[in-house]
Amino acid sequence: MRKIIGILLCILLIGISLAGVFFFVLPTFVGIYNIGNLAGLFASVVLLFGTVLHRPLFRLLKYFWKYKAGKISLSVFGGLISLGILLCLVLSCMMLGAMHKKPQTAPDAMIVLGCKVRGNVPSLMLAHRLQAAERMLTEYPDMICVVSGGQGADEQMTEAKCMYEWLIAKGVDSDRILMEDKSASTSENLRFSKGILNTQNITDNIMLVTDGFHQLRAQYLAKKEGLDECYAASARTSWYLLPTYWVREWFGLVHAFVFGR
Repeated sequence: MRKIIGILLCILLIGISLAGVFFFVLPTFVGIYNIGNLAGLFASVVLLFGTVLHRPLFRLLKYFWKYKAGKISLSVFGGLISLGILLCLVLSCMMLGAMHKKPQTAPDAMIVLGCKVRGNVPSLMLAHRLQAAERMLTEYPDMICVVSGGQGADEQMTEAKCMYEWLIAKGVDSDRILMEDKSASTSENLRFSKGILNTQNITDNIMLVTDGFHQLRAQYLAKKEGLDECYAASARTSWYLLPTYWVREWFGLVHAFVFGR
């Protein structure tokens, strides 16, 4: 029975690691390379080889465990791995909570956080954010909207301008859309958008439109910028991109918590 359980566990771990390799390699076919798929791919490959070669690996660990220095090194390494896994689980739970944070009353304004523009049209991820923004503007007809995003070196127009034109084409009244077109990061998105909202006497009860995985960091940085009451209008993330961006967000959150930006 014990042997059967061991075999089943090995099959399960091999399946998980192969699925990880698939999901973290897949975004590279659409030109996405970041710390999310690199870290995820590395962990998946380590898990795969560790499972396939578990017997010689256990013998090697047993050998090192006989020595004091080996025990200390393995204990420290195991502790760090355990803390890392725990951190990822805690961050994931916080991310899930943030992406479903809803306002108790009708929001006064909405900030749409920018994303990649391809030519003069939104990228897939930005299009999903704009679809979420359009839904919120329809649901709350008195709410104004700030579209926030500057122009990258490889973009033909500012993200704000692209979003503005997309929403106008969908029938949104131009009087409801304000443009912030200077920012180059999430912190700047929120800081510069706050300045625009201050001219409208709006300081809280604000919806943040971004991908669900990004909501926790956006809300945290918004609070750092003095926007205390912010809520989630989460855009859909394509299934084949979600694992990569979810892992990438762990690194982004640690950076935000440590450096405040």
